Amino acid sequence: MRFIQIMEYEQDPGEALAEIRGYAEQAGDEITVRRVTVCSDRDKPGVIVAIAEFDSWESAKVNDEQEVTQEGAENAPDGTTYRNLDVVGVVEM
Repeated sequence: MRFIQIMEYEQDPGEALAEIRGYAEQAGDEITVRRVTVCSDRDKPGVIVAIAEFDSWESAKVNDEQEVTQEGAENAPDGTTYRNLDVVGVVEM
């Protein structure tokens, strides 16, 4: 079952995107995340919502155990919140 993790935190949108790109470049083939969509909340300026997609919860756990991911989590902005979601279906419109 596909798995999505949503992270919400305060940061400049350009900096947030640059940091996630840097994480991807540094990690290379070590990570199991398939895609991260970086969003800026229109109603809350300065709030970032990053949506990370994985093949499964298990692959997300493997990703979480990587050193580069642990370092990224340690450097996450203060107040970062996480939502862990199992994908039960996708309806294309």
